[in-house]
Formats: sequence, structure tokens, C-alpha cells
Amino acid sequence: MPLKDYHRKRDFTKTPEPAGDATSADARQVAGSPSRSGRFVVQRHRATRLHYDFRLEIDGVLVSWAVPKGPTLDPSQRRMAVHVEDHPLEYFDFEGVIPARQYGAGDVIVWDWGTWEAEAPTLEGTKSVQQGELKFVLLGQKLHGRFTIVRTGGRRGAETGRPFEDDSEQWLLIHKRGPESVDGWDAEDHPKSVKTGRTNDEVKANKDAIWISQAPAGEAEIDLAGAREATMPAHVEPMLATLATNAFDDDDWLFEIKWDGFRVQSVVRDGEVRLYTRNLKDAETYFGRLLSPSSWIDAREAIVDGEVVALDEHGAPDFGLLQERISELRAGGRRTSGPLVYQAFDLLHHDGRSLLGVPLESRKRLLKSVLRDHPRVRFASHVEVAGLAFHAAATQRGLEGIVAKLRTSRYEPGRRSNAWLKIKIRPEQELVVGGWTPGEGNAKDLGAVAVGVYENGRLRFAGKVGSGFTGATRRRLLDRLEPLATDDPPFEPPPERKGELRRVTWVRPELVIRAELGGWSRDGMVRQTSFKGIEDGRDPTNVVRERAVESGSAVEAAEAAAVASAPTPAGGTTPPHTGGSAVAPARSNRAKAANNPAANPGALRTSGPDGLPWVATDDELAALDGLGKEGVWPAGGQELKLTNLDKVLFPPPDGSDDPPITKRELIRYFARISPAILPHLAERPLNLQRFPNGANGPSFWQKDLPESTPGWLRKWRETGVEEREDRKPNLHLVADRVAAMCWLGNQAAFEIHAWTARIDDPWRPTFALVDVDPGDRTTWDETLMLARLYRTAFEHLGVRAYPKLTGKRGIQAWIPVVPGRYTYADTSAWVEKVSKAVGAMVPDLVSWEWSKADRRGRARLDYTQNASIKTLVAPYAVRPSAGAPVSAPIAWEELDDPELRPNRWTIRNVVERVAEVGDLFGPAQTDAQELPKV
Repeated sequence: MPLKDYHRKRDFTKTPEPAGDATSADARQVAGSPSRSGRFVVQRHRATRLHYDFRLEIDGVLVSWAVPKGPTLDPSQRRMAVHVEDHPLEYFDFEGVIPARQYGAGDVIVWDWGTWEAEAPTLEGTKSVQQGELKFVLLGQKLHGRFTIVRTGGRRGAETGRPFEDDSEQWLLIHKRGPESVDGWDAEDHPKSVKTGRTNDEVKANKDAIWISQAPAGEAEIDLAGAREATMPAHVEPMLATLATNAFDDDDWLFEIKWDGFRVQSVVRDGEVRLYTRNLKDAETYFGRLLSPSSWIDAREAIVDGEVVALDEHGAPDFGLLQERISELRAGGRRTSGPLVYQAFDLLHHDGRSLLGVPLESRKRLLKSVLRDHPRVRFASHVEVAGLAFHAAATQRGLEGIVAKLRTSRYEPGRRSNAWLKIKIRPEQELVVGGWTPGEGNAKDLGAVAVGVYENGRLRFAGKVGSGFTGATRRRLLDRLEPLATDDPPFEPPPERKGELRRVTWVRPELVIRAELGGWSRDGMVRQTSFKGIEDGRDPTNVVRERAVESGSAVEAAEAAAVASAPTPAGGTTPPHTGGSAVAPARSNRAKAANNPAANPGALRTSGPDGLPWVATDDELAALDGLGKEGVWPAGGQELKLTNLDKVLFPPPDGSDDPPITKRELIRYFARISPAILPHLAERPLNLQRFPNGANGPSFWQKDLPESTPGWLRKWRETGVEEREDRKPNLHLVADRVAAMCWLGNQAAFEIHAWTARIDDPWRPTFALVDVDPGDRTTWDETLMLARLYRTAFEHLGVRAYPKLTGKRGIQAWIPVVPGRYTYADTSAWVEKVSKAVGAMVPDLVSWEWSKADRRGRARLDYTQNASIKTLVAPYAVRPSAGAPVSAPIAWEELDDPELRPNRWTIRNVVERVAEVGDLFGPAQTDAQELPKV
């Protein structure tokens, strides 16, 4: 039977079965020698009813029979077999699930395979099948010995009395008696796949997986549970990596080389390949038909992410060589520089399926399995676990850096994610060229380029790049810059025209370069720069100063986000963690260090980046419990003088039989919650509200610490307010250890407000703040309604916001933004627009008046807290109310929990909650993003 029958019965956009090629199969039949031997396969197939598909490789196809009761080694049993349509050779190792309402719907395993050879005087295979009898010997893993398959008649019912689907010729499959015969042998006693060791039930349970036939069974599975059927888009906006501070070891992460090249996305369709730059411009401008035709990949259609690199004589990537090669290609000249190679590191779409939701590790394994040997394409391999050793090896080889990628991460189009972290060996920065200055001697035409970075939509001058040029690169730069010459400087504010800048030629800011640099000066100028090359296709307005995030925090945030987005069998989000009395749950026993930054999602750090303790030991907590009304107590190794430990600070809630809360219990809470709260206070000045006589007594704000405070406390004096007449710079506490938190507890300073800016850039916010402030008449249900409206707005805008209860009556959401990118005016204006849109949905519930008296009991959507020095209560800080409620982070889904209350978590139960769900607010410190237009 020709393969056209096989194709006619199947829709290959819906079934995972291989299509094969009818034309090439026919050609093999004509060109090949007559078949007297080949491969055989038997597939156990649970469709309308169970049967076994017996297939012999004959003349370029798999000649196939359906055997309802399966083959047997018992010569006394004759098995009925129905001759069905030929299958393509690619079907040989097919194992999977054919979807419902498709031909042959059901689960399939490779039950047996091996080789066959015709017995004399049998004719060659095709003629024997045509004449109705074939004698052969099987050498398989389950079936072996002499067999005969013989035609007995045309269309009629099966042994069961019911016709087999699309019945054709009736045959009998018979095992000849011999040494391999086994009386009573039944195929059903041997139910497992010889390919993967799985049963049909296991295949059905894991239908969203494919198998690599050449891999060992234990490594063959590729989990595609996150894939979805989809029409292939024209391209996918690339996912970007976040700059991080240092390398690390972690068995949840993969580590790749940071290729010193040109990011290129390859879109394969019908044998042709389109290339796109990182900004989705046409990359064929630079590389021509580098990857066409698509013989390098086994796919009808695919989208591959990778990097084009030029290799030097040692096989190492060289960005300078790449620049030369691009120039040669654009000029149409003969190649004199190194060869170009495409390092393919990710697969985003493959033959009708979007892979964006598939874990990275599975995407890479599938990519490796479909890439073919090709001189211009290589699989960008990786190492597991050993990031520190890999970084050291990359350093020794003089490479640009490495990239750490979370194994389980999904592909996030257009997002700079913590799930990909780039750790540079040679610090580099993209810079926008705004002019050039002449030099001397051979460099008189171009001595240096004036460069800048964008900040708040304006190009800020950042100094000059004057080294690293060759004669060729100077000429190339001038050719690109001269047409851009203009009379006006592009920088805001323009730099003074002094020194070298007296002879500057300004240009329109359209060209981006890459430069190595030794760092940044205090006034934002690049230091010790060296030109590396032109970044063609880069949008200049997206070039900002790169600031490295702390690797440990970024790793924790990425892992927590991955767990939060992974569905559980019960349909929830974050799986619970077990833990004892301390906040930090027990870590896994996978050889992770006690304070490895790459902890399990939900597990918290036990010390800060500088090594200071963030948690009190069990012995220290026991010592606190045993201390008298006052005394000296060690917290994190630092001795504290504690007083009035039995003083009541919080009464129990109304109607509760719980005992009141004393200062001792407050200090104990801070000792236990420190690993969760300190990441949100680190490097931030604190405003403190103190309640010396308890929550019901008078209070006062303390922003300026007295000189009498202990010397070991970290303090920071405001900068930038020296010229103000209304006040002098304040001396703020900066909490950096568990002892500082316990000191605050002893001062009854439990309502803690951290600045939204950090001390390295104190007048630029790192958050945009949303505050749902209920009025006197606002019910809790109405507050929840307003929060849900914000949730919908953020989803629509594609913004990742992190909600928390205030601990009183309100709900807040914090949106982490790119540090240094926005002013407070920017974040305030953005939040105001979103809030006005939310308020317009329920105008009767909302007032925009500042005074509570003028609000007439309605809620205020307060965007005005987006201002310098203004603050909102910190996560896990304690509020001055009965029962000591805390400002507890929540998941957005919890807004729909009927048991949610504004004071649901207190210092007596929030520690256990964090031990179970982790720090839900953790990503707010690292998930920096740009605010979209509203």
C-alpha cells in the first residue's frame, strides 16, 4: 500500500505521528535492491481496542499488520493479523499518544524491535507480500525464532466477530516450533516498552513528552507538558539576561558561555531561514544567507535563539573579528577574517508547537535532538551545577563571561529576567555615540567618541571612549558618523565644551557601540574605556547604565517566581515548605552550602552579603526566653542591653483569650523574622515610629538617630539636602543584621518604614507604590474589589506587582522598577494614571481628596506616596493594634480567599506562614522592570 493512504488518514497538525515523505519512499522502492532483510518493530497500541502493530521494513516503508492478540512464541497459537496501510520508516520508534478524534487515537509504545531476515525459498519481501506468504526469522528483544505470515482471505470480521477498523486482508502470524518456542507464551505478560521501559499507562499519563531514540532510556524523555499547539509567529521578542554580581554553584541552574557575538533569531519555514536581530530587524543585512537553506535542523518550521560569533585561530569568539566579517559581507568582498558560527542555545517553536512554556532544560534537549551536523551551526552546550569552576575556566580562556540559566525557567519574550543571569568577566557597557573629537598623527580624523546613556528618556553625557581603535575601525566609525553630524549636542544637559570637547563634532544619537570599561566615576562618567565594536540594530533609546544585581537575591527571586508559576496537582501555585520555628525552612540535601544564595525557593538567607548574621540561633532564642526582666543578651553574636522585657506592648484582640504581647515576644519575633524582613530593609534608610508605652500609648517618629545609639549600628546621613533651610540632614539607621532588628524591638520601634530608594542613589525610587487606603465607610469587601481592579489593570499592562496587607485596613502593591531610571515625579504620574483608571470604574467608592474629613468616608487611591522621603510600612513590620498584626505579603490569588482579613497575620503566626510559602515579597527587590505607557 503506498504512503498516500497513510497521509490521507491523518492530520499532521494534530497528531504527533511522523509524516514521512511518500515521494522519497517511492524513490527508495524504485532505486533500492529487493528487500530480503531489514528492521522490524511491534507497537502495542490501545486504540478503539487493544492490538499490536507488527511492521517489517521492506523497500523503504514499514509494511504493517494489526495483530489483535499480539504475537506469540507458542507454536500452537495462530494469531490473526490484518494487513493495513504502509507506514513511513520514521514511524519505527514512534511512542506517544495519538489525540482523540484522530485516526488511531490512543496510546502507543514500542513493545519490541530488532531485525528480520527472509528464509529460503521465500522471494524478496514485496513480492512475497503480494503473493500472500512470507517466511522469516526475527531477532528481537522479545520475539525471536522462525515465523510465517500468510494471507487467509479478504475483508471479514476479526476473531472477536467485530471488524477491525478499515479491515483489509486477513492473515495469520505463526511461530514455527524450534528452540525459541515457549508454550503458553502471551504478549500481555511482557507489557513494557523496549525503548523506554514504560507501560502504555505511563505513556498515557505523560502524553506531553517525546523520546530521543538514540539516548539511554533513563535520559530519553523530553517533557513537553508546557508546549501548546500554535501557528508559528513571524518572530518572538527575545528574552534578555540580567547582569549579576558573581558566579555561584547550584544544581538548579545551567551555565553557558556568554558568547561575544551578535544575538540572532532564526525563523525556519519550508526550507528557508529568516534572520532577525535582538530588535527584530533584518539580520540578513549583516549575515546574508548564512543559515539558508535549513539543512542544519530537522524541522518543517522552527524558531531558534542563538548568537552569531566569529572564531579566532584558537576557536574562541572574537567580537573584533565579527565586526570585520560583517564589514566584508556588507561590502561583498572576500573573507579575510575568521569563520562565522551560529551558536544555537534555545528552541522557541517547533513543527506546530509553541515551546515558550516548556522548561529551559527540555527546550535545550529538544534543540540538541533536532540539530544536524553543519559547519556553520553548533549546539551551545552547557555545564550543570559547577558555575564557579566554569567561570574560572572562562576567565582562564579570556572569554567575555558566562550566563546562568534556571533549569525550569520558561521563555519570557521581551523581558529582562532573573531566570537568566549574565556574569561578566570583562566589564562592558553599551553606549550611545553623541559626537567625535579629532586626534593626533594617524588618528587625526577621529581620536575619541563622546558617549552617553539614557536616563528618564534623556541622553546623559557619560564621558569619552578613546582607546581600542584600529585604523580600520576609525574609518568605519567615521563612515557611520559623518552623515549624522549636527550642530546641536544630543546630550541633556550638554557637557561643557572644554578640553578635547572644544573641537567636538556632534552627531544625532543613532549609533550604539560596545566598550570595555574599568567602572563608573561618582559623577556618572565611564572610566578606563576601550572600544570593542559597533552594535548594529540596537535601539539607542534602550541603552541605559547596567547595574549588577546581587546574584544571591536574583537567584532566590528567580526560583521563587518559577515555583509560584508552576501549577500543582491541586491547581494551586506555591508548594508548601516544611520548617520548624525559624523562618528559613530546611534546605534540600543536595550539597548546597548553608548560605548559598541559590537556595530553594522560599528558603531565606541566614546572613547578609557582608556575612553579618540575619538569624538568631536556637541557643540565643532560648537565652532570651530565660532572661529576667532585663539583662545582656547576644543576638547574632552581638550583645544587646535589653530592658523591661515583660512590659505589655499589645493587648490581645477583642474577645480573645490569648495573653497580651510583651516586649520580650516582640524582640523574639524580630529575631525570627529577620531573614524575611532584612532583604527589604537592606541598603535603605529607615524612618521609625516608636511606641515606648505600647501600641495604645503615644508615639513619635524617629528619623534622626541620636549620637548615643550603639556604635555597631550602621548609620547613614542624608546627602543632597545640605542647602535646605527647613532642616538639617538626618542620621538614619540602616538595618544590616539580626541584632539591629532586636535593638529596634527593645526600643519599641516596631512600625518600620524603609525608603523606596537605596543609599547608593537616594533620590531615585526603586518602586512605584500603589496604596488602597480605605475610608471610614469603606467595607473590607470594597477594599478587596479595589485591589482586584488593580490586579486586572496590572495584568492588562503586563506589569508584575507584589501585593501585601497593611496590617490595618488597607492593601498595597509595590512595582519594582529599574534603579536609576525614574524620578519620583515619573512613578507618581504613572501610578496616578493607573489609579484614576481604576477609580473611574467605581467612582462612588473613591475620593481624591487629601483630607479624610473631605473624603466623606470613601477610599483614597493614594499615589502621592511616590515622593522622596515619603514611605509605606515595610513588609513584615508590626502595626500598633491589638494582637500585633503585621504587614503581610500575599499572593494575588489570595484576594479571592473568603478567609482573608487585613489583620489575618500577626507576630504569632506569620513566621510559620513564611516557613510554608517563603517570602512572597522577595521578587519585589530584584524583579526590576520598565513601566509601560498607560
